Amino acid sequence: MLFVTLIALLLFVLSGYALWRVINADPRSMWLGVWTLFTLFFAAISITMILVQLGGTGIFAFAMIFALFLAIFLFLSVFFDLAVVYYSWQVWRKEHHTLPNLLLPLLFLGLMIFNMIDAMMQHAPAWLAALFIFARVMELYFMLIFVIFLVSAIVYAAVTRKRESDYYVVLGAGLVNGETVGKLLGNRIKAATDAAQRRFDATGVYPTIVFSGGKGGDEKVSEAQAMRDYAVATLNYPADKTLLEDQSRTTRENMRFSRDIISKATGKIDPEFVYFTSEYHVFRAGLQARRFDVLAQGRGGNTPFYYRIPAFIREYIAVLNMHRRLHMAVTALAFVVAVVMMIATFFVK
Repeated sequence: MLFVTLIALLLFVLSGYALWRVINADPRSMWLGVWTLFTLFFAAISITMILVQLGGTGIFAFAMIFALFLAIFLFLSVFFDLAVVYYSWQVWRKEHHTLPNLLLPLLFLGLMIFNMIDAMMQHAPAWLAALFIFARVMELYFMLIFVIFLVSAIVYAAVTRKRESDYYVVLGAGLVNGETVGKLLGNRIKAATDAAQRRFDATGVYPTIVFSGGKGGDEKVSEAQAMRDYAVATLNYPADKTLLEDQSRTTRENMRFSRDIISKATGKIDPEFVYFTSEYHVFRAGLQARRFDVLAQGRGGNTPFYYRIPAFIREYIAVLNMHRRLHMAVTALAFVVAVVMMIATFFVK
């Protein structure tokens, strides 16, 4: 028992060291979530083994902790399902009536129907049961990826919340009526100007803010221009400490074009900067920045709670799309195994 405890402690230390390396090297990676989960897992195993070795009192403490975590897990599972449905309705009611805002509740409805059918598969033919095993395996696989993404995003926000630079970049978003900064975008701008004010209070120098966003087909002005006007007129930010990047159409272009502007201003080939976006978008934007060799770390502006869960699920789907070849390969492999199992059922009695 002591040997197992020592092994668990060793694995905890090694996974913690790997997590520390990722955080210090570049936290814009799904490995951030992987090593965080490994560290927590081996920490839990180590604590469990120590409590068991303490005898009666330790075992009782372990049982209480386990029961507490089980209760929390069950509560969060139910809460999450209900929250997804409720907040998706809130987004539909308060925001735009678009198909993406209906995607999440439709997805959960599909999962509910699948689980109901799966529960009735006890007396189904063996070949059909094999097909449902494939579906269940893929469900667990994508749930695992979601947990890794969620943990990565939470830890990333924690380790980058105080990152500083002489240059900030605010990522654009759609304008209300084609010319007005909406609440979500306004919160991004306010997060940047508030951070800039704190930096000024500490150093006596305002950082330069690059407002990044082009002009959409239904917009009267560029997002960059609307954001700068809002920052200067509404938030009283010094106009001479702002720059415009008004050609980008995507997050990728936001990052690359803003980097080019900062590079021209500083004379550095690969300048570092801090970008500001909505909380739910921070981690995926960081993944994209790293993918295109942009040295930027992110911070988030406040997002209404009803909007966070549906928006974060859409971010997760977008991250899946970033690595679609990997997920398609895993799905194809699992499907081949399922087909082999289905064929085998006709020969094995």
